[in-house]
Amino acid sequence: MERFIRFINTGDCGIGEGIISPNVVFYAPTSPEPMHGFKGYKDVLDMMRGAMPDVKWTAEEIIADGNKVMVRFTMSGTHTNPFMGMPATGRPISVTAMNIYELKDGKIIREHGLPDLFSMLIQLGMLSAPGQELQD
Repeated sequence: MERFIRFINTGDCGIGEGIISPNVVFYAPTSPEPMHGFKGYKDVLDMMRGAMPDVKWTAEEIIADGNKVMVRFTMSGTHTNPFMGMPATGRPISVTAMNIYELKDGKIIREHGLPDLFSMLIQLGMLSAPGQELQD
């Protein structure tokens, strides 16, 4: 997982290809269908890094059971470029992501990624928190 975290924080494909199976299946809330293969995985990472070039994932907690690992991340960055149709806000974000990984032969073969998009949208000013109005 240390190598994987280094990959997502740097975007270094050499590291990624060494830890992610070419047949990986990746479930993300940004896509109605799972993505397949390293390219699909890299596309999601590129989308996040494109919107927030300084994005960083920090592992706060790791739980392993057999060939599965759950990681609770803090994902932080600054929204300096468009993200999923939202114009750049210049705002910083810091949200929790809960990801579950399945490994085989030392490589990730499946991931369920669950970032807290609701909190992200509130921090970006796209949604108001309960009892609060949207801020410009």
